[in-house]
Amino acid sequence: MASPALRRSGTRHVAVAALAAGAAIVLWGGYDRRWSWTGFHSHDTLWDWLELLALPIAVAVAPIWASHRRGLDRKRRLLLLGAATAFVVLVVVGYAADLRWTGFPGNRLGDWLELLVLPFTVAMIPVWWELEELRPRTAAVLCAAALALAVVALGGYLGHWRWTGFQGNTLYDWLRLFLAPLLLPLLLIPAARTWMTPDDRGDRG
Repeated sequence: MASPALRRSGTRHVAVAALAAGAAIVLWGGYDRRWSWTGFHSHDTLWDWLELLALPIAVAVAPIWASHRRGLDRKRRLLLLGAATAFVVLVVVGYAADLRWTGFPGNRLGDWLELLVLPFTVAMIPVWWELEELRPRTAAVLCAAALALAVVALGGYLGHWRWTGFQGNTLYDWLRLFLAPLLLPLLLIPAARTWMTPDDRGDRG
């Protein structure tokens, strides 16, 4: 008789296989058979898929990153660096060669921030969770990033830098972009850590 662990593993594998088969059928129906109810069309781009998957991937990666990031060997670090470099190269080529299938041409800096800021913050939750106080290097990086964003924002509003996509943005647009990413590491995670940490005085009492 199979052990409970083996039964759970088998059930998980069956569930994953069923989800993969269902996704394959829906994609085939949307792209090849033109099932309109799927919402998938031949003109979908890589950008559309990034909008769909960036946050779910970040949520899935966060616990794995928390458990294994300190144990990554040189080979795996180089593999991750290579994947990131390949994506950057694809973005540059997508703009330079006007590769329409990527969906990158026409998107400006503001669009990239909307796409990546929240998923990046979620993926970095393990780092925020362990951060008791800002180290000088971390504080310097954050300050440099904030200063660069301020310069670019001013350039967008006052210098009419169209590539920023900031022209016409209101306070609401900025809150929508940065409210959750700022609240998560600055308020929510510290509050959760304080609440979950045992109180020594209460334990002694």
